[in-house]
Amino acid sequence: LLHQVFAHIEKADDLPSALERLSFEGVFESEEQKQQIQGLAHWALQHPAVKDWFSGTWELYNECAIVYTDEQGQMQTRRPDRVMRKDGQVVVVDFKFGKPNKKYNKQVQGYMQLLVRMGYVAENIRGYLWYVEENNIEPV
Repeated sequence: LLHQVFAHIEKADDLPSALERLSFEGVFESEEQKQQIQGLAHWALQHPAVKDWFSGTWELYNECAIVYTDEQGQMQTRRPDRVMRKDGQVVVVDFKFGKPNKKYNKQVQGYMQLLVRMGYVAENIRGYLWYVEENNIEPV
């Protein structure tokens, strides 16, 4: 549920409207669950780096598909959770809700490599794993 909430907000101020939209769509089982998710989201958005990411100052690509051709010539699609651009910098963030895992690092590295293939400068791309429940941000 938290993943859905973060996918629906551009900036922290969007949290109430995102919760209402998801509530209207029947995503929450109860008002209590909605309140719990709201508290967790509000808490997670207090992390200094996260505050910047959800400040509204970035050009945002939320759950945007990256289409590419793999080594076998097959069309593939990848969807990073959040890609942001500002002042020549590109930041890729993937939300995680479990224990750290090395495959998650490879996943974000793959997104970063795709951005290089799209013409972005590698030195200007940063990637992060955001373990939301622990509010821990791991650079990739």
